[in-house]
Amino acid sequence: MSHIVIVLLVAAFIFRKPLGRLLARQFPNRAKRQQVLATIIAAFVLVIALRVLALFW
Repeated sequence: MSHIVIVLLVAAFIFRKPLGRLLARQFPNRAKRQQVLATIIAAFVLVIALRVLALFW
């Protein structure tokens, strides 16, 4: 499962400019766009933290 997250992160890094334009078109308000990105990043961090916690449980 973690390798899927790594592949998604690499793809997001490679396609960051088109993804940025897509997000800018979808959310023209800069504050709302940053809120959406923060939510996505927080979700990734939460999933990774839960997986590490489950590893040591």
